[in-house]
Amino acid sequence: MKEERKLTFGKYKGQEIKYIILTHIGYIMWCFENINWFKLTDQEQALYDAIAIMIKKERLPMTFPVEMMYKHIKDRESYEKLNTPFTFNYGYISLRMSEKDNPIFNSIEKYITHKIRRNSTKECSSFESLSGDLTGLSHSMNKEIEKARLNGESDEEIYGYWGSMNDYKAL
Repeated sequence: MKEERKLTFGKYKGQEIKYIILTHIGYIMWCFENINWFKLTDQEQALYDAIAIMIKKERLPMTFPVEMMYKHIKDRESYEKLNTPFTFNYGYISLRMSEKDNPIFNSIEKYITHKIRRNSTKECSSFESLSGDLTGLSHSMNKEIEKARLNGESDEEIYGYWGSMNDYKAL
């Protein structure tokens, strides 16, 4: 198996680039913006695109200007359709079992743990969850929430308006 590329500079020196994309994509965006020679391989770029699209699709609050992150997405068609194999559930980046044929899956398999989750019909369904320290991603979201609270925003303004349970039809 080919060894993953590692950063040769900065606070993540010696760490695998794919892992940094998964856990602190804002740092990768900073590299794009501030280091002229910084480039990702095709596999790294595909992962960057998928995670950035997930952040947009899930409307995850970040501490950095997400529009700057989005401009570095190369797969514009997936970006326009918000097509990504990832979701964000309960503080974990997840990848559905149906996405195992996605080339991104193989490139990050070592960061994945297998978990079982029960769905609403009490049947078991499998999903993949990225393991490891996601403090960079969580930190970015928490700082954005903290900033909104300091600006006097309500929970509804920060998290969105949920409506009442009567607004939803039974499945």
